[in-house]
Amino acid sequence: MLYELITRELPYLRRYARAVTGDQVAGDLCVEEMLQEHILKPQPADSTLPEDRVTLFMLLDAILAGPTGPSKSDLPLCTLLRMSSLPRRALFLTAVEQFHISATATILGLEQEEVPAILKEAENDLASTLATDVLTIEDEPIIAFQLKEIIESLGHKVVAHATTYDEAVAQARNTRPGLILVDIQLADKSSGLDAMDSIFEFHRAPCIVITAYPERLLSGRLNEPAFLIPKPFKTEHVKTIVSQALLMQQMD
Repeated sequence: MLYELITRELPYLRRYARAVTGDQVAGDLCVEEMLQEHILKPQPADSTLPEDRVTLFMLLDAILAGPTGPSKSDLPLCTLLRMSSLPRRALFLTAVEQFHISATATILGLEQEEVPAILKEAENDLASTLATDVLTIEDEPIIAFQLKEIIESLGHKVVAHATTYDEAVAQARNTRPGLILVDIQLADKSSGLDAMDSIFEFHRAPCIVITAYPERLLSGRLNEPAFLIPKPFKTEHVKTIVSQALLMQQMD
């Protein structure tokens, strides 16, 4: 049962850790540390192994929030003063991982009544000082329109839109966006990941991948995206990922 639980939740544990750290390698190392410490290492006879998703995330979050976690003093403080680790993690647990308020409180070691105020703080902080130009690479018009509305509601500006590989590369070269949202499959049957790789040869910007199969991109391979939006997406999820990607860009 434990093996099945870990196998099922591993892609999502990686997603959470990568989102909080803003880095694939750092996030995966946190997950590995959690598994090594609480699953693989021999445990005392009176200890209990994780039995559900909430417990796994609670063990991982303790590592992300601990002394070796990502939000430490060697990172720029200008943005961290506006967005501390706790609100950021609370926002991801609810908006991205879809935990209920009560489960989020358990994972973070809080009282349930504390969570709504922390989430409000997170939303307000992330909306400030992060405005930028955005390129969307998406071949479905309705989805492209939805993304534009969500992005602009955060104070950003969609300066260009592309539906094919060639359009994506050309628009990125012309506009030099501060953020790129890219779908996996484009109108010309090309891969959005290939377009992203070509763009990165001449312009670096945080990139968010949109896919109906996020688990396929969370297998531990190199060069996997740190930020994913699964289809069908929810507005709050997109807002969280967009703001987090820009926040982590400022920390680089």
